[in-house]
Amino acid sequence: MEQGVQLAAVISLAAAVFVGASTQRISGMGFALVASPFLVMVLGPHEGITLVNLLGACSSLLIFLQVFRDVEYKKVALILIPAMLMTLPGAWVAARVDGPWLSIGISAMVILALVSSFLIRNLPAAQGKGLAIGAGAVSGFMSVTAGVSGPAIAGYAVASRWPQAKFAVSVQLYFLVLSSTSLLAKGGLPHLQLSQWVACFAAMLIGILLGNFLAPKIPTKYSRAFVVLIAFAGALSLMVEGITALAGR
Repeated sequence: MEQGVQLAAVISLAAAVFVGASTQRISGMGFALVASPFLVMVLGPHEGITLVNLLGACSSLLIFLQVFRDVEYKKVALILIPAMLMTLPGAWVAARVDGPWLSIGISAMVILALVSSFLIRNLPAAQGKGLAIGAGAVSGFMSVTAGVSGPAIAGYAVASRWPQAKFAVSVQLYFLVLSSTSLLAKGGLPHLQLSQWVACFAAMLIGILLGNFLAPKIPTKYSRAFVVLIAFAGALSLMVEGITALAGR
């Protein structure tokens, strides 16, 4: 019976990581959103999120090493520097504001930002540096306070008309740095069995390989739509999480 439970846990971890890694390679984002619910369910909140940070960093690194020549470094720097700076006030706010209310407030702002991104994408300001800096700042703040950094960047990508192919490869450097920073801040690695480590990394590699195969075959408009859907799903799941926590009190 115990062996059956362990096997089920290994299969669940591998499946979640596989889908998350392939999604990340195809659309540029979504590893944490896709994989974290299942990893948390199997391993618990602390171990699960720590594993998400670790595998998210590894996944972004492996993809980045394949596409580093195509990365738009200046554009990434514009969003990455303010994101890193905003992790400090984000940590201060996270320690003082009630978690559920913070989650609800952030998710509402993300949904508003995503909707607004479609309205302002034809305006000259959408192509300026100010929007990039603002999106990075919001993303970095959210990464610390809510564990979700992708939606704000997705909104910026839509508003600035960042070509999906360039966005999907460039944003890997961004997620690599933020995931690594979060992992270092936690000061440790998740405690897994050898079979779970092997399953997770094997699933991640296979997922990236599948993504490598599928990414060039999927039309850009569908990839961009998928990114927006992932961003909306992340914001909505964060809001539901906050409302559920408040309702349970």
